[in-house]
Amino acid sequence: MGKDNQAKHRHAAQLVRKMGQRASYDRILIVTEGSKTEPLYLGEIRSKFRLNTANVAVQPSQFGTTPLQVVEYAEYLFLNGDEYREIPKKGFEQVYVVFDRDDHETYHNALAKAAERNGKLRNDLKQAVKFEAIASVPCFELWLLLHFEDVQAPLHRTDVYQPCAGICRTTTRAMRGTMPKRAKIWQMPLKEPGT
Repeated sequence: MGKDNQAKHRHAAQLVRKMGQRASYDRILIVTEGSKTEPLYLGEIRSKFRLNTANVAVQPSQFGTTPLQVVEYAEYLFLNGDEYREIPKKGFEQVYVVFDRDDHETYHNALAKAAERNGKLRNDLKQAVKFEAIASVPCFELWLLLHFEDVQAPLHRTDVYQPCAGICRTTTRAMRGTMPKRAKIWQMPLKEPGT
């Protein structure tokens, strides 16, 4: 009878903690300009579709809110990781940066820098990483407004804030889980045109 087949060894093997396993889809890092609305919104989408937090990480930029700072933070976070936020070093197949067009002077530079990084960075598996900018024009709040109202006219970002103010407060509360689940934004129908 082998030593490893003894009851105490079989029992010890069963008590060994198993490592968490990530799902088979790509690991995605999303870095946002905003520190509240965008991370909450994207976090709720992750929850809604039951995407594993080991596969999809959403983080606000720690370098600032200009588009170029968001891109630079995303690259920094990808290359160096963040143990406190449980972001592994080079642990993603896709990196997305989310920022507003607004009136930022670094907007075009940020788009160019993100395009330069696309396919150039390598992850921990030595694979090329998709690195893309997602610009909300004119601003992210318009995206939230479109969940509730049919807006077909071009709007400047300052025109979006007025109608969006109440909706954003309600949506932010819903995204924090303080409202009933039926009030979550992806379950609310778009307002029919002309109603």
